[in-house]
Amino acid sequence: GHQVEVVDPVQLDLPLLRQPVFAYPPGKAPKALLQLEEKIKAADGYVIVSPEYNHSFSPAIGNTLGHFGGSCFAFKASSIVTYSIGQFAGIRAAMSLRP
Repeated sequence: GHQVEVVDPVQLDLPLLRQPVFAYPPGKAPKALLQLEEKIKAADGYVIVSPEYNHSFSPAIGNTLGHFGGSCFAFKASSIVTYSIGQFAGIRAAMSLRP
Protein backbone atom coordinates (compact mmCIF):
# COMPACT_ATOMS: atom_id res chain seq x y z
CA GLY A 1 0.00 0.00 0.00
CA HIS A 2 0.83 3.62 -0.31
CA GLN A 3 0.74 6.32 2.32
CA VAL A 4 -0.26 9.84 1.26
CA GLU A 5 0.01 13.02 3.28
CA VAL A 6 -1.60 16.27 2.16
CA VAL A 7 0.33 19.42 3.07
CA ASP A 8 -1.87 22.52 2.87
CA PRO A 9 0.16 25.77 2.95
CA VAL A 10 -2.77 27.66 4.45
CA GLN A 11 -3.06 25.23 7.36
CA LEU A 12 0.71 25.24 7.93
CA ASP A 13 0.69 28.99 8.55
CA LEU A 14 4.42 29.26 7.80
CA PRO A 15 6.15 32.62 8.20
CA LEU A 16 6.79 34.71 5.11
CA LEU A 17 10.02 33.61 3.50
CA ARG A 18 12.98 35.60 4.80
CA GLN A 19 15.54 32.83 4.53
CA PRO A 20 15.42 29.12 3.73
CA VAL A 21 15.38 26.65 6.62
CA PHE A 22 19.03 25.67 6.06
CA ALA A 23 20.18 29.30 6.53
CA TYR A 24 18.94 29.59 10.11
CA PRO A 25 21.53 29.27 12.88
CA PRO A 26 21.33 25.91 14.69
CA GLY A 27 18.25 25.74 16.90
CA LYS A 28 16.72 28.96 15.52
CA ALA A 29 14.52 27.70 12.66
CA PRO A 30 10.78 27.63 13.38
CA LYS A 31 9.65 24.18 14.54
CA ALA A 32 7.03 23.94 11.77
CA LEU A 33 9.75 24.39 9.12
CA LEU A 34 11.97 21.72 10.63
CA GLN A 35 9.08 19.26 10.85
CA LEU A 36 8.07 19.85 7.24
CA GLU A 37 11.67 19.57 6.07
CA GLU A 38 11.90 16.11 7.65
CA LYS A 39 8.65 15.04 5.96
CA ILE A 40 9.92 16.28 2.59
CA LYS A 41 13.25 14.49 2.96
CA ALA A 42 11.54 11.25 4.01
CA ALA A 43 9.05 11.23 1.12
CA ASP A 44 9.54 9.02 -1.93
CA GLY A 45 7.81 11.50 -4.23
CA TYR A 46 5.64 14.59 -4.52
CA VAL A 47 2.56 15.87 -6.28
CA ILE A 48 2.37 19.66 -6.29
CA VAL A 49 -1.17 20.97 -6.89
CA SER A 50 -1.71 24.68 -7.54
CA PRO A 51 -4.21 27.02 -9.12
CA GLU A 52 -3.00 29.47 -11.70
CA TYR A 53 -2.66 32.87 -10.07
CA ASN A 54 -1.67 35.89 -12.18
CA HIS A 55 -0.04 33.69 -14.86
CA SER A 56 1.96 31.73 -12.26
CA PHE A 57 1.48 29.43 -9.29
CA SER A 58 -0.18 30.31 -5.99
CA PRO A 59 1.80 32.62 -3.67
CA ALA A 60 1.13 30.18 -0.83
CA ILE A 61 2.84 27.40 -2.81
CA GLY A 62 5.77 29.68 -3.64
CA ASN A 63 6.24 30.70 -0.02
CA THR A 64 6.09 27.09 1.16
CA LEU A 65 8.50 25.68 -1.44
CA GLY A 66 10.90 28.61 -1.05
CA HIS A 67 11.71 27.60 2.53
CA PHE A 68 13.46 24.42 1.38
CA GLY A 69 16.52 23.84 -0.77
CA GLY A 70 16.47 21.82 -3.95
CA SER A 71 18.37 18.99 -2.29
CA CYS A 72 15.25 18.14 -0.25
CA PHE A 73 13.42 17.30 -3.49
CA ALA A 74 16.28 15.96 -5.62
CA PHE A 75 16.13 12.57 -7.35
CA LYS A 76 12.55 11.79 -6.28
CA ALA A 77 9.46 11.16 -8.36
CA SER A 78 7.36 14.28 -8.79
CA SER A 79 4.30 15.55 -10.58
CA ILE A 80 2.77 18.96 -11.17
CA VAL A 81 -1.00 19.44 -11.32
CA THR A 82 -2.39 22.89 -12.08
CA TYR A 83 -5.79 24.28 -12.93
CA SER A 84 -7.41 27.47 -14.12
CA ILE A 85 -10.72 28.69 -15.47
CA GLY A 86 -8.83 30.45 -18.25
CA GLN A 87 -8.11 29.28 -21.76
CA PHE A 88 -4.64 27.98 -20.90
CA ALA A 89 -5.99 25.60 -18.20
CA GLY A 90 -3.14 26.20 -15.75
CA ILE A 91 -0.22 25.56 -18.13
CA ARG A 92 1.50 28.82 -17.14
CA ALA A 93 1.42 27.81 -13.48
CA ALA A 94 2.84 24.39 -14.37
CA MET A 95 5.66 25.92 -16.40
CA SER A 96 6.51 28.25 -13.51
CA LEU A 97 6.78 25.32 -11.11
CA ARG A 98 9.25 23.39 -13.24
CA PRO A 99 12.90 23.60 -12.14
